[in-house]
This record gives sequence, C-alpha cells and structure tokens, in this order.
Amino acid sequence: MIKSDYHIHSEFSGDSKEKLENIIKKSMELGLEEIAITDHYEYGIDRLEPEWDLDLDKYTQRILELKDKYKGKIDIKLGLELGVQPHRRDYIDTVGKKYPFDFIIASSHCINDIDLYWGILQKNFDKLGMQEFYFKTVLENVKTYNNFSVYGHLDFVTRYAGEKFKGINYFDHSDLIDEILKTLIEKGKGIEINTSGIRYKEERFYPCEDILKRYKELGGEILTIGSDSHIKEHITMDFDKAEALLEKLGIKYITSFDKMKPTFKKL
Repeated sequence: MIKSDYHIHSEFSGDSKEKLENIIKKSMELGLEEIAITDHYEYGIDRLEPEWDLDLDKYTQRILELKDKYKGKIDIKLGLELGVQPHRRDYIDTVGKKYPFDFIIASSHCINDIDLYWGILQKNFDKLGMQEFYFKTVLENVKTYNNFSVYGHLDFVTRYAGEKFKGINYFDHSDLIDEILKTLIEKGKGIEINTSGIRYKEERFYPCEDILKRYKELGGEILTIGSDSHIKEHITMDFDKAEALLEKLGIKYITSFDKMKPTFKKL
C-alpha cells in the first residue's frame, strides 16, 4: 500500500485555499505515514497575480512548526513545486538553496515566461509541434538545473488548450523523451507519478504508462507518487490505480526524501 503523498498544495499556493491543519488531519485519517507539502513557487511569469507570490519565510516557518507538532504521528516534509525555466536559473537556483527543503519538484508550467494555462503558446503549433516544443524545453531545464528531487508531471503539456491537444504517444517523441530520462538518471534525479491526470479527465497519469515503462527500462529508480491535490478530498486520489500500474510494470519500490536525500521504501 502507498502510504505517502508527495504532491500536496495548501493555502500558501496561489491555486489553493486548503488549510494545512485540514490536510494533515485528512492525511492521518487516510493512514498516510508521510506527506510532502509542495506549494508553488513561480518567478518571472507574465500576468502573474499577487496571490502567487509565495512568502517562503512564512511558509517554511509554518511547515516546520507543524512538522514538530505532529512528530511521531505523521512525517511532514518541507517541499516545494518550483516552476523552472532555463533563462531564470540564476535567480531560481538561489531559492532552493536558501531553505531546508526535504523535497523539490521541478515543473515546467511556463515557457519563455508564458504560462501553458493561458493557451497562448499552443496557438502557434499543432499538437505534435507543441509537444516537441515542450519536451525540448523540459530537456533544457533538466540539463540546466541540479537542485531538485524529481521532475513533475513530465508530459502534462496535453492538459491545456482543449481537446485538440489532449493525448500523447511516447513513440512520437521517443528520442527526445529518452534523452530527458537518461539525463535525469545520470544526475540522480527522479520523476513523479502524478495521479491528477485521471481527475482532469485525461484518463491517465502524468507521465503516461509508456514513459514510466521506459524510465524503468533505462535504469530509473527514483519515483514518488503525488495526488497534486489542492483540496483535502483529493489527497491520495486514484492511488489504488497507481499501485496497480506499479505492480504491472514490476516496480517494487517508491522513494521518500529527507533533506533532499532519497531512500527507498518497498510497496
């Protein structure tokens, strides 16, 4: 049984209002042994609204207070979902090193300071062209950054801009995706299985099964499971399906992090 959720958003994220205490109590009700609070930190994005300005001092202090308060009941990890872009490295790299994080998800939410959510970038491409553009940027990020634990929702480029852009075939971009995976493995970094793709009606995880299979074939071992929840009701959502997929792929371990160091836990 999966007893950890490594992608949870709280009231500190621009897209969540869920109180941290509610998240922790719900997680304990679900029988979880550890959770990573991974609120968004974004920098240099066009049209970024004030609620997305994460106060890292207050955030860190609050997580560490709760970590101590619930010690022995549930292990709370100080995490972050760090929005990365190649040209923002000089500033973004300082953020991860300034605070005592246990776990950092690097995510490509934006390209050239434009959020994928807006659908603006997609207007310049057909589906395959947009995916190639996205994966080239992910590869550049993977090569540029070192201070992260796993790369988040590796192929979620399909999520935005409507039905025209939904669906992905690993084999359409296999050379590019393989280079991303090999670079992650060489750097000792992992990927997450993000279960929110089912919740968002894509009927799959991020990344898709073929990418997960290829990651394992290439020797990848570092895997975390995250719900990407923004309300407490979504914590561990579809983890039963994730566990079934892990069994199907012959994956017997998932990863925990403490002070950015990975350890492996048998399923």
